[in-house]
Amino acid sequence: MWRYIAGTIAVGSVTYSLYRYFAGGVCKCPTRLDGLVVVVTGASSGIGKALALELAQRGATIVLACRDIEKGINTKRDILAKLSNKNVKIFVKPLNLASIASIIKFSETLKSEFDEIYALVNNAGIYYHPHTVTEDGYEITFQTNYLGHFILTHNLLGLLKKADHSRVVNVTSQAHKQVNSYDLNAIAKSQTEFRSHSVAYGVTKLALILFTRYLSKKLLNTNIIVNAVDPGTTKTDLLRHSPYTNNQFLYVLQWPIRVLLAKSPCQGAQSLLHCLLTSNRSTGQLYTDCKLTLPSALASDDKLAQDYYELTIEILDNKFNTESEC
Repeated sequence: MWRYIAGTIAVGSVTYSLYRYFAGGVCKCPTRLDGLVVVVTGASSGIGKALALELAQRGATIVLACRDIEKGINTKRDILAKLSNKNVKIFVKPLNLASIASIIKFSETLKSEFDEIYALVNNAGIYYHPHTVTEDGYEITFQTNYLGHFILTHNLLGLLKKADHSRVVNVTSQAHKQVNSYDLNAIAKSQTEFRSHSVAYGVTKLALILFTRYLSKKLLNTNIIVNAVDPGTTKTDLLRHSPYTNNQFLYVLQWPIRVLLAKSPCQGAQSLLHCLLTSNRSTGQLYTDCKLTLPSALASDDKLAQDYYELTIEILDNKFNTESEC
C-alpha cells in the first residue's frame, strides 16, 4: 500500500513541477500606471483581455482595440466587475487590422481624444485562418499580424512621443524560429499565393521581431522603448480555425497537453506586463518568462531588419507614409 502512496506522491510531484515550469515567469514589478493610457489590440479575449485586467488593476486607462465591438463591451464589463476601483477608465474602440482604412480611422480617433499614450501593445493575431486576400490586397494573416501593426504603430508614434517615456510591445512567438529567409521574402512579395498556415504565421512573428529591432534603432534617441515578447504556449482561441482543435476527438486527446504545457491567459500576459512595468530601459530586445532571451539568428540580423523594413514600405505601395511620424 505504501508503495502505491509513494508512487502517487511522486507522480503528483512531477506533474505539479511540470505545470509550474511551463507556467513561466511571474511579473513582480510593483509599478503603478495611474492615469497612463495603454492601447491593447486584440483585447476582447485571451492574453489581451488578461493583460487589460492586470493593467486596470494598476490604475491604467485602457483602450480596448477590438474588431468585434460587442465582445469588447462585454470585456469591459467583465474587467470592471473585478476591479475594486470602479473609477478606472476603459474605452472600447473598433479596430480591424485587416483594413488600412479602419487602422487610420482608429488612429485619428485616438489623436482627437488623447493628448498622449504611454504604451501600445500589438497583441492581436490570427492563425490557421482560411486563405483570404483583404480589401487592401494583402494575405489576411500577413496583414492582421504584421502589416496592420506596422501601420498602427507608425500612426501612433506622435502620441507616444508626447509622453515622458513610452513603450511599444510587439507580441511574437517561438514560431519565428520555424521559418527561413526565403519564406520571409516570398510571402511578402506574393500576397495571393497560398502558403502553409504554420509558415504564414511564423513569417509574421519573425517580421514583428525584425520590425522591433529596426524601429528601436530609429527611435533610439527618443523616449520610446520598443520590445518584443514571446508569451509562450497559451490557452486562447488563436487556434479556433484549426481542424485539429475543431475536431472533438482530437481536442479530447490534447487535453493533458493543454493542462500541463499551456499557460492560462493570465500566465501568458505576465511577460507583456513585465515589459510595460520594468524600469529596465533595454530596447530592441525579446522577452519571454519576464526575462531577456535570444531570438533566432535570422531575427538578430540587423541588416535583414533594415532590408525588411524597407521591403515593407515598398509593398505598402504608398498606401501609408511612415515618414509622417518617425
